[in-house]
Amino acid sequence: MAAFKAPAAALHDLPSSVDFTLADGTRLTAAVRISARARRARLSLLPRGGLVLAIPLSMGPEQLKASLPLFVPWLERAQRNQLRALPAPQLPAAIHLPLTDETFTVTCAGDMALGRKAAAACKAKTGTLQISRGARRVLLVESAGLLRLFGSVDDIPLCAQALRQWARKKAALLLTPHLEHLAASAGFALAGVSVRDQRGRWGSCSRLRPQRAAVPGREKRAADRISVLDQISARVRSFFSPPEGQPSGAENSAHQPLHTTRNAVAQSAGGRISLNWRALLLPLPLLEHLCWHELCHLRHMNHSDAYRAELARFSPHWPRQEKALNAAWRGLPWWALPGDDPLPTSQNREA
Repeated sequence: MAAFKAPAAALHDLPSSVDFTLADGTRLTAAVRISARARRARLSLLPRGGLVLAIPLSMGPEQLKASLPLFVPWLERAQRNQLRALPAPQLPAAIHLPLTDETFTVTCAGDMALGRKAAAACKAKTGTLQISRGARRVLLVESAGLLRLFGSVDDIPLCAQALRQWARKKAALLLTPHLEHLAASAGFALAGVSVRDQRGRWGSCSRLRPQRAAVPGREKRAADRISVLDQISARVRSFFSPPEGQPSGAENSAHQPLHTTRNAVAQSAGGRISLNWRALLLPLPLLEHLCWHELCHLRHMNHSDAYRAELARFSPHWPRQEKALNAAWRGLPWWALPGDDPLPTSQNREA
């Protein structure tokens, strides 16, 4: 059956969210997003517990309404197996950074007026940041051992977003030099480090391809002329070679190439490593293992026996550490989980 093409006016009639009621009375809200690539409606559970219903451009309001009951059986299973296991949507009392052994107490400290005064007195590098959603704003101010939140502090997802942005800035300052120090200590050719917000991995590695040495245009033309002159000079000198056995001081230097880098291949500059900012929350032994895991990929871009042998040199207990990394990903606190924020103000789970 041909899909119904919703008129442009109908798109404005689509709701921004839809509600589902489960058999036990639980009401769940999903945000509605129009996707140009979607061929059918698809309901997804976000890591922090939110629900998103992606619908195609061709779906109108009536079709959307008719499709909602189809998702209830899936939601019933998700409620039993996934939703109940999610960490509670709450802000942490404190954030500990094992790499520097720092602990920051998190507190809601007042309105934006007080926040602006606190920000004016802040001198820390990652000291202040402000985020907003519509008319709601949250200002974060860092001081010694303290993270103060000002403004719409009743908006838990917005406060959590501020904490994530702060932690990412902190990770860029701390993880990069730590990884560079490990690389230098073991002789790894590390070309660069970036700190990102990966949704499903702790880190990644990309090795740079060897490139031919670059010669600027003017130097290249001069090198070509020198090469031709060398060839002509060598032929001329061959007619006036000294008698056999007679030393010639110029002979040894006459045939030395004057430009030897024209076709030389430059040595590889190693590669780049990206670390997830959440690695800053890992216990120090796991962070060390993660760094060695990615550094060893600079020499072996696979998980072969040679790679594992290389990794064992720096992380002898790597099989156990790999399992611990997976467990640490599943054990992240709610505020640090990847993905978009849920809709806590409209989501109501009744027993």
